[in-house]
Amino acid sequence: MARLQAAGYKAVEVDQSVLPGARAVRRSDFRLTWFLTRLHTFVVFLAVDHATGQDLATITDLAAEWAKRVKGGLPVGFQNSVAVIPVIVCSNADEPARLGALAKPRKRFGMMTFPMLVDPVRLFVATYSRTVAWGIAYIDFIAEQQRLVVGAQDAPVLGTQGGRGLVWLYRLILPVLGLLVVAGVLAYALV
Repeated sequence: MARLQAAGYKAVEVDQSVLPGARAVRRSDFRLTWFLTRLHTFVVFLAVDHATGQDLATITDLAAEWAKRVKGGLPVGFQNSVAVIPVIVCSNADEPARLGALAKPRKRFGMMTFPMLVDPVRLFVATYSRTVAWGIAYIDFIAEQQRLVVGAQDAPVLGTQGGRGLVWLYRLILPVLGLLVVAGVLAYALV
């Protein structure tokens, strides 16, 4: 938690009737390279004795719905998005839980969830580590947030396993799109 707070996260009260025992931090960032959108990032920590694949899915869904409710501001999808990183800390996770954490996250409107299963005893981290096309603008930022969670720059986080070509293509296209927007605005202003 201290690493995240040093990186600009603020502690936020979690509704214990929704996620008993959970603690969370959040931050809000606005970037031009994110097509002028604001990203509300929530990291939700929950320690459990045993985790199943169904537990991972349920905790992820509950954390996503909770974050969407407490985000504030404009509705999700109107020039803002929500990223939720549910961190399930457990030294006794079954195989479906580990596979669920490694699986490609499902798409949600205006929201991304990237669950992490952390085993502090075996020093094991499971999370999806390939590139996703949806949310490509945020991928490097979210990966950095996942690295902050585990405290290791070499952690297997989002976008570290293959598929970086799509990220580089996005970075090449972005300046061209920006120039087209500026040209359109100038053309409209001069007419």
